Amino acid sequence: MKALALALRSHFLQLPRGAQIGGHLVVGLTLALVTLPQAVAFSVTLAGVPPHFGIYAAIWGVLFCALLNPSPVFHGGPNTAMSAAIGVILLPIAPPFGAEYMGYALTLGLMAGLIQLLFYLVRPLGRMLDLISEPVINGMICGIGLFLIFKSLTTFGGLPVNTEVEWPLWIAWHSFLAILEIGNLHAIEIGLITLATCVIVQQIGRLRNWAILFGITAGTLYSEYLSARLGLHGTLVEQIGNLSSIGLVKPSVPLFNQEAMPDVIAIVPGAVTLALLGLFQTVAALRRMSRKAGGFADSRKAIFSDAVSNCLLPFLSSLPTCASFNRMWLVHRLGIHSRITIAASALLLLLLVLFFAPLLAIIPMPAMAAIIMLLGANMIKWEDIKPHLKSRRESMVFMAAFLSVLFLDLFGAVVVGSLLAIAYAKWEQAHPSISLQGNVLKIRGNIYYGSLPVIEATYHGAIARTDNLVIDFSDCYYIDPEGLRWLAAAKAAHKVAFVDRRSGLDRRAGGRGTERGGPQRSMPDRRQRSEF
Repeated sequence: MKALALALRSHFLQLPRGAQIGGHLVVGLTLALVTLPQAVAFSVTLAGVPPHFGIYAAIWGVLFCALLNPSPVFHGGPNTAMSAAIGVILLPIAPPFGAEYMGYALTLGLMAGLIQLLFYLVRPLGRMLDLISEPVINGMICGIGLFLIFKSLTTFGGLPVNTEVEWPLWIAWHSFLAILEIGNLHAIEIGLITLATCVIVQQIGRLRNWAILFGITAGTLYSEYLSARLGLHGTLVEQIGNLSSIGLVKPSVPLFNQEAMPDVIAIVPGAVTLALLGLFQTVAALRRMSRKAGGFADSRKAIFSDAVSNCLLPFLSSLPTCASFNRMWLVHRLGIHSRITIAASALLLLLLVLFFAPLLAIIPMPAMAAIIMLLGANMIKWEDIKPHLKSRRESMVFMAAFLSVLFLDLFGAVVVGSLLAIAYAKWEQAHPSISLQGNVLKIRGNIYYGSLPVIEATYHGAIARTDNLVIDFSDCYYIDPEGLRWLAAAKAAHKVAFVDRRSGLDRRAGGRGTERGGPQRSMPDRRQRSEF
């Protein structure tokens, strides 16, 4: 009973009280307003499905992840890359926005969730996701930040949204030129007012958490002023639109009938890509933001929450979800890390859609584009980039991941950056530190098949100059079977002696050696046993 009382007391002490509840609600409302236009844009523009798919992902997907993932910094929901991948995978199968297309989208999401569940159940598969290095993660974050700025340029300038899935730099450049030439000045004014309001309010300590809300309000009020003076047809400013048709829940069933099976089998490789794309982002974002918050989060729990969520969401007419770099970054910037805040954002978005749809409909899209551009700019931090530029290896990995986000996609960035990081690591392992002092050949590093050519080149040069060569491998970290065979062959040729890692004596002397203070205590040799 005493233990139960202590556990209950600890639980209730962790709950927010008083003024903290207001802070959680403010951050949750900010997240809801930021997520709403993204959810609509990801659904319609990228995935080719109605807007309720993204909105349900921003509600139920976020809520599932908040309940299943114990990390206070994790924020799931609809994702740019995953939504774009759905459009790319399904475009050859069926026309967008049709009933058959939506059924395939739900099926694709369910298969991705089942594949993610396999990564959770088979531990070595999930462990592979932890091999993404810090330069790769930071390169992805900076690339995503710049990607968000580029992606929002046309909406900020009041131009039609570019529906191209891939956004390399030349598309962003032409979008910028189009804004300068034919951009809607009224939309640009709304975006600039929104940006300026956010930046000014952020300088006021007590109102910092309200900055985005103030910015959206200022942009909306100025848009309504222009509409009242010039008319909506005179300003040509796009608004979010009416969302009153979206209800509490919309049940659905993935498409798995006999006629659809050939197409379902055809999209299996796409489902694998979609699953990996979500898991890579989730693990990378969780690791990065947990370190920023000064805590630790188990990536297996993040994989589990993603997998279960994506297995349930296809039955709720929803897009698949994964961690969101920009929304997690926003939570970190606002200074509140709590699952209550994340869950509150989903519930508040649900209430906004159910009860305030007419009010949300008048929010101008240029104002929301300005907010997304601000979030993108905040993700590019010099203090996170600078440490990687001190090392040539890390700078190359960082730049590869950064540029791959812009020219390929997030999955390509992870693959390119990780392969480059592994290649550099293997290069270092294959080039151990070798020094020859007198007749002692000192090896620091690994003796394995990759490093043997480098070691043997120095070894044969040393053998030609001295008759009593001693190989000191007391600082070797790892010796593989091929390395063991090479050492055994060198010993069998009676050309070298070995130095024991503990006593520093010739192993051929046959003893453990003694210390000045008396006999040395016998210690078990934990290295691999070999014929030498």
